[in-house]
Amino acid sequence: MTSEQSVQSPQDGNPSLTTAGQIAELILNAPERKNALPLSGWRRIPELLNQLQDDSEIRALIVRGAGGKAFCAGADIAEFEAVRATPDAAAHYDQINVAAFQALKALPVPVVAVIEGPCLGGGLGLALACDLRIASSTSFYSIPAARLGLAYPPDAVGDLVEAVSPSNAKRLLFTADLLSAAEALQIGLINEVHEPDALDTRVAELCAVFEQNAPLSLKAAKKTINLLTSVEAKANLTQAYAMARVCVDSADYAEGCRAFLEKRKPVFQGQ
Repeated sequence: MTSEQSVQSPQDGNPSLTTAGQIAELILNAPERKNALPLSGWRRIPELLNQLQDDSEIRALIVRGAGGKAFCAGADIAEFEAVRATPDAAAHYDQINVAAFQALKALPVPVVAVIEGPCLGGGLGLALACDLRIASSTSFYSIPAARLGLAYPPDAVGDLVEAVSPSNAKRLLFTADLLSAAEALQIGLINEVHEPDALDTRVAELCAVFEQNAPLSLKAAKKTINLLTSVEAKANLTQAYAMARVCVDSADYAEGCRAFLEKRKPVFQGQ
């Protein structure tokens, strides 16, 4: 893979992958919708990252949103009524989300999320699947699943608990609160916060460190930590997936989606 090579150019706002020397960048490429991902975008991520699996020259991957104003506003909720209309369709959609998260975690090199502006829902799931989260002071965070009548994917919940503790994870999921960069740093949701004009300098510094350190050591550290903290090592998620299916088969889920599209507060009945 050559320096400054474009591996995959964006199509229809889907993610793209480029390399510059030993550093690859995955760009979430829909700034007009705050880099929210359609179903095709979620599918594209594992396809792109698969190209890096056996590339011995790549020392790190940077994940960021195009435009410099948003990391990722999550899934494109406008298409939910079409692509998540039934429990089976919703389960399939979640599997595609989880495949994107797993592709980031399975990449053998360090993966750094560079976060500016909104980092919400599935977008936060993507950031949590990265090894480090370096953020701008402009960034903010939320998991609005409870306002849509959805269950956050259990795999992503596992990554959240690993980052912030069970109690803070429950707070985020129960309340759908919006956290500032300072609040996110305090609970461990992100690793560092920098002013916008210093963010790229800090990311370049980190990449230089990754390039200088022993690649096999970094790969061994990532693999070992991922194995020790994997969801599979902690619990059987069968019941969690069953509860997630109940959520998407509920009237509350349909109401949550309608309310979002109609820009009003949802009225949930617990059914």
